[in-house]
Amino acid sequence: MFARRALQAARPLARAFSSAPVARKDFVQELYLKELRAYKPKPAAATAGATKSYSTPSAPKTPEVPDAAALAKELEAYDASVPVADSPSTSTAEVVDESEAVGADDYLKLCEEPVKVEAKH
Repeated sequence: MFARRALQAARPLARAFSSAPVARKDFVQELYLKELRAYKPKPAAATAGATKSYSTPSAPKTPEVPDAAALAKELEAYDASVPVADSPSTSTAEVVDESEAVGADDYLKLCEEPVKVEAKH
């Protein structure tokens, strides 16, 4: 009987505890709100000297068109100049043996021939 009374007395104590989670404060949110409240923006007058006033760009000058005499003089100078040739450099890709050269007609006949396929074992 004593044991039953001890159990009955213990049950109300066990049920008295709350199963609801303890409300926790969000420390990051609290810190953010604290810093947000403490922020004091600078006055707008301090930024007045940081900007420049806008001015439209000046109009471009029109190009000069040479007259016919100036153009004729430039063409004569160009015709009188001697072209400078680069030093001849022959590479192996540019050298073609004349005995192995194939004409266009021979090449077309070669292309028209049927292809011989070797049988694979």
